[in-house]
Amino acid sequence: MLENAELRRRAQRSYTWLRKLNRAAVPLVFFALIALPIAWFGRASFTPAPLHENRVLEPLPDLSLHSLQRLERWFSDRFGMRDALVYYGSWLQMARTGSPTNQDVVVGPNQWLFYDQYYVPGQPHFADLQGKDPLSQGQLREITENLRVTQKALAACSIPFYFIVAPDKQYVYPEQLGVRVRAGVTTQLDQLVDYLKVELAELRLVDLRPALVDAKRTSPYEMYKRTDTHWNSLGAFYGYQAVANRFARDGIIPSAPAATLDAWTVTQSPFDQGDIAVSLLSLPGYFKDVNTHFEKRTPRLSQWVGAPVDAPQRNDSVFSENRSGHGRLLLYKDSFSGELMQFIAEDFANTWTYLGRDIDGDEVRRRKPTVVALQIVQRNIKTLGNSPPKNMVALCRN
Repeated sequence: MLENAELRRRAQRSYTWLRKLNRAAVPLVFFALIALPIAWFGRASFTPAPLHENRVLEPLPDLSLHSLQRLERWFSDRFGMRDALVYYGSWLQMARTGSPTNQDVVVGPNQWLFYDQYYVPGQPHFADLQGKDPLSQGQLREITENLRVTQKALAACSIPFYFIVAPDKQYVYPEQLGVRVRAGVTTQLDQLVDYLKVELAELRLVDLRPALVDAKRTSPYEMYKRTDTHWNSLGAFYGYQAVANRFARDGIIPSAPAATLDAWTVTQSPFDQGDIAVSLLSLPGYFKDVNTHFEKRTPRLSQWVGAPVDAPQRNDSVFSENRSGHGRLLLYKDSFSGELMQFIAEDFANTWTYLGRDIDGDEVRRRKPTVVALQIVQRNIKTLGNSPPKNMVALCRN
């Protein structure tokens, strides 16, 4: 009996001690969790990859009574474990529901990702693909007028001007979007092409949609990245062929494009840096994807040397030289030309490229190109109405 009583007393003391420890642990853990975002402030945590967001983080504001809201945004962009919360929150939603956290992103039936930057909540995604988001007559006039000013100024200098449109991924691969496109649908680009045929027939328009749709039937690999908004090198190559064949037909370059598919070894490798998966969903490596690589079997003709030495302020510019090339190309472009330029530079003696749609007459005077081109992706043609050319008056004046 005495032994049993002693055991009960010991058990009671242990239970009392555990209750005290539990009472102490709860507030300690609570305050530790509260302090963790500050203790881990500004540092990466245990996510598989750093967090990449397609925006500029809020800078540290000057401290004043009027900057408290900006200070809150600055802290919210950097508090400890934020990357883990974003990554695992996005991962959990995809795993549980199959729907992305970003409502502008659509996940196709085969885990292809598509980005609708013009999505309006409550409306269907990719309304333009369905012919439900037409350009107004005012937009068509503004776009055409900006192209007309450029065309006219360059024509006065005997410089041909080309307008090149790269197709959207959802246009070439609508089946991967999970959407059936009805026959006879008129998209914004269809509208613009028809309008230009009447109002600016002299414009050299290169619509790459037919070339990519035709190439899809025989292409050895997919031509767009599954988790990215862009085509891959193979898609860019087929786009290049269409552009180069038009240049050759117009006498801009010799009869045959310099870069043919036989001149390259084409391979694929796993790819986990798609801009939709990484920048919009914060889920690098969650979706399976591959990228295409081109390795030239003979030495490249063109040499890329980065930004022109006389334009150090333009970190969005790239320059190439090619002793075997013909003529000088000045190209205004968007991100689709990143893959395109490795091929097109093989044809020109000099190639200058600038990221943006604002054609600048001062650059034309400085570079003295034999041809000028503007390349834009299909979904952004509406923005051309907001990009009038600059400094185009008296363009040929020395």
